[in-house]
Amino acid sequence: MIAQAIAQVPLLAQDEGKTAIPLDHFYVTPRHGSNVIRRALRNFHFGAYTGFGRTYFNNQIEGFGVYQAPGSLPELFTSSTATRYTNWITDAGTNTTAPGSYIVANPGTANLGFKGHAINIPLGLTVDYEFSRYRFGGGYSYEMMSIGTLHSKILNDKIGDMKAASSTGFVRKYWGMAGVSFYRWNEYLFTADLQVGSYKLKSNYNAGQVTPSTFINLGVTIEREMSEYFKVYVRPAYEIKSYDLAIAGSGKSIHYNINALYVNVGFTYSIPELPRCFLATCHAQINHAHGNKEYRSRRHPIYKKQNPGYGENDPVLIKYKGKNKKKLNPY
Repeated sequence: MIAQAIAQVPLLAQDEGKTAIPLDHFYVTPRHGSNVIRRALRNFHFGAYTGFGRTYFNNQIEGFGVYQAPGSLPELFTSSTATRYTNWITDAGTNTTAPGSYIVANPGTANLGFKGHAINIPLGLTVDYEFSRYRFGGGYSYEMMSIGTLHSKILNDKIGDMKAASSTGFVRKYWGMAGVSFYRWNEYLFTADLQVGSYKLKSNYNAGQVTPSTFINLGVTIEREMSEYFKVYVRPAYEIKSYDLAIAGSGKSIHYNINALYVNVGFTYSIPELPRCFLATCHAQINHAHGNKEYRSRRHPIYKKQNPGYGENDPVLIKYKGKNKKKLNPY
């Protein structure tokens, strides 16, 4: 008898395996998740930002002399003061009125140049594709730039300050971007990124005289995940760029270095892989199914961190919040 019972154990185990009902048998057909478009878009992040920047103007006046009449802005000349050049920051013009004897620096004077700064306020849009630690993308920005006063590097007691005839204008930019995440501290992710693109000085600049360079922008993006799909960030950056301003009639141009420091703040949003639950009365906090189709919770606001596996509508208990933190027995 004992031998017969032992012999039947494998058979019972085998029968038990055959009659067990897997979880997916609760659904008439296999569960369907997101569609092809959502799966393709889930790693794309769309963003917007603003911020503050400071541009540093620096030039060398090579081949020009400085003509400084009392009470006037400094003018440039080449070989003769009969033709002098004005507004030589944004839109160079000429002055042919009879000159006096106000030459303070002849052509070829060493270290002759000007420097100053401008204030920038950008508005930008970005898109990038992320996989693993890497991201690639691009962006567009339109920023206001207000040019301040430029000061002479030499002979400050003789050469006055220079101001643009129209100090406020706009800068339009397009760029491509590549980045790599290199460090995480608690909820903050640090990503080094490089932007390379083109820019155009508009409004107060004469486009026919200006030849801008390619710009290179190096920065570190510090992100905080507010939820699965929504992030906020701050990005300090240093930008390298320049332009040449052709002085009509002189056959020469002035080279300006206009490197800049920026601190931008913004957000990114990615399209969720699963559609939002259609049932208004559904209180599920996890990714779940109705019938054979999967949905994400409708209880997950984009500004709160959520765990799509088990839900996390409020990770901090009431007894640890607000004034309850000081109570010995909050209940």
